[in-house]
Amino acid sequence: MLGDEAHATEWAPIIADLTAEVYRAAYYNDSLSNECEKGVVDKKRVWWVQAEAVVGFYNQYEKTPEHTKYLEAAEHIWGFIKEYVIDKREGSEWFMHVDDNGKPDMTQPIVEPWKCPYHNGRMCMEMIRRRER
Repeated sequence: MLGDEAHATEWAPIIADLTAEVYRAAYYNDSLSNECEKGVVDKKRVWWVQAEAVVGFYNQYEKTPEHTKYLEAAEHIWGFIKEYVIDKREGSEWFMHVDDNGKPDMTQPIVEPWKCPYHNGRMCMEMIRRRER
């Protein structure tokens, strides 16, 4: 499907609607809540959700530059990540998640089988590549 213009055209409105709904329903306090299940919002800020939100909002901004709110959301989430999600201890990584106020859950490991630097590393490389264009 990659590089297929017909698929890109077909999926563009779906992606635009999805981005708008995520922005409306989950983006607040310069970050994204974890999830909402049966009307209950899990307000944790999970490391990979924040990383992928930066790329997702920036992606939609590239497609619709008139929607500067998506660029601003990507920039604000990056600011949130730098302030609260990156563990500033020497030799560390990103916290697995922080609470609604940015306080890290220190009971969670920095790296474990389901938490590694994939999403944050991918986000950084993807944003470097896109910003160089």
